[in-house]
Amino acid sequence: MENQQPTDGRWAPWYVYVVIIVGANLAKQKLIEDFPVVANAAITLALVGVLFLLITAVYRSISSPNRKGR
Repeated sequence: MENQQPTDGRWAPWYVYVVIIVGANLAKQKLIEDFPVVANAAITLALVGVLFLLITAVYRSISSPNRKGR
């Protein structure tokens, strides 16, 4: 942990992405277990893409230095 480089605040920590994406994927698998493999893969790619954008947008809005009240 001592050799961590400072972040520029554009990206959430890696573990935030991993926990949310893995959790959402596990929930998705329970809902669509009987779908064909191609449909499952397409839904997974769309889910990961949307979650990645959403996590990044929320993180940037929370960690923005221009937020009022700081």
